[in-house]
Amino acid sequence: MIINFFNKLLLTTILALFLIFLTSNLSIANDSKSGRYFTDHKDMNNDFQIHFIYLVCKGKKDTEWDINGKMETEILKMNDKFFKMTEDRLKFKFDYRSDGKLDISFARLDRKCRAGGWNNQYPDYYLQKMGFNNPKKLYYTYADFNNGDQSGMMGVHHGYTMIGGRTSEKDRIGLTIHELLHGNGFSWACTKGQFRGHVSGRSILSNSNYDYNTLGSMICNHKDKSCPDLKDSVYLTPTSKDPYDPLQLVCHLANRSGKNREIPGKTFIWPERYNHKKFTKIRQGEFWCTYDFANYAKQSWFRKWKE
Repeated sequence: MIINFFNKLLLTTILALFLIFLTSNLSIANDSKSGRYFTDHKDMNNDFQIHFIYLVCKGKKDTEWDINGKMETEILKMNDKFFKMTEDRLKFKFDYRSDGKLDISFARLDRKCRAGGWNNQYPDYYLQKMGFNNPKKLYYTYADFNNGDQSGMMGVHHGYTMIGGRTSEKDRIGLTIHELLHGNGFSWACTKGQFRGHVSGRSILSNSNYDYNTLGSMICNHKDKSCPDLKDSVYLTPTSKDPYDPLQLVCHLANRSGKNREIPGKTFIWPERYNHKKFTKIRQGEFWCTYDFANYAKQSWFRKWKE
């Protein structure tokens, strides 16, 4: 009788531990699917690249954009659109696998996505903790989430298009190009018509004169050599003879702007040719660089992101 009791107790304990293990790993088990990758593949070269991520919120349905072809097809269309906007001269440099397919990683956020302001902070932190923190890459995420207030955003390291709403493919393509321009540093303080990170003239980067088909001469192929020109970004191909790295520039400005915007222990290179006088008038807290964010962020900053 005593032996049977302990056998039942042992069996119950094992079953309880198994259920705990199963519950805690259910998300991982469900997310592991054929053709899906959770890490960045080994790079085919050492060039600057844009790496793509498909992100699902905690507890939300996985619609498999990374493995059903929808995301790759749309992103390649986006690059073709950008090529036409640059008069068949430029494309973004994408990260590809050895089999020639676009390198797309999968991530499931370990906290609930919050509406009313994405604020970049926690997703940037989480993705960097997963290893997406190469300073020679821009990371662009299709987030399967309907934010409501904001359908996209980007800094010089991580960017997002929210695909959980009812936006059309055309709108998502336009939005992604818009955000990738932010990822390449635009608009700069010296950009003609610059207004709160956007431009006032007709452009896909304009809030007031938005034009889905136009970059605008203030952004690409302008005449002011003291101000960065999109065609010279390291993330475009063919590569400029005198390229700039947007991360270096923006993070340098962030270190100068102070107000807790500095990146601890990091220094960034500022090309001397960008000597426009407007770069000397940096307001406190005006710039923010999220590179290496996961190594100095405070958990109190994420209190609105519920587990």
